[in-house]
Amino acid sequence: MESRRKQILISLILLGFSLFYLIASLKLKMGTHRVMGPGFFPLVIGGLLLVCTVVYLGRVLAQSARERDAVEPVPRAEKNYRAVAGILICTAAFPLILEYLKFVGSTFIVGFAMLLLLKPKSVLFSLLLSIAIAVGCFLIFSRLFGVSLPFGPIEELLFRIGG
Repeated sequence: MESRRKQILISLILLGFSLFYLIASLKLKMGTHRVMGPGFFPLVIGGLLLVCTVVYLGRVLAQSARERDAVEPVPRAEKNYRAVAGILICTAAFPLILEYLKFVGSTFIVGFAMLLLLKPKSVLFSLLLSIAIAVGCFLIFSRLFGVSLPFGPIEELLFRIGG
């Protein structure tokens, strides 16, 4: 019974945080559909966060006593402090290497390193995923949102592909 109370308490705290985030984002300017203001993404994130926490709270409240008792305790996972430290280092290193390797290169290297730290089943998959993330982020931010990013030869090529 103690576990159920903790789950309900945690879900209510998350719901409160979601509502606070959503209400705070309403104070920012939304902009238009063509020129999004600084409040657009926080509003979308706040709305999605609220939906997710409401669904989670509903699942916790709907869980019957039989289901709770039937669930076997999950073994504790080993803490991977090396991965946590490595991801923090990668995050700190990203702005330092951004000017030298430009956006696509630094995003690829940092993403690939982070994926390797998470012990992937396939290094090739991590390599391809990090390339896709770097190129995708560049195209989304530079072409769709018009953000000025550090340009190098790869970025110039990708920018010209779209017209």
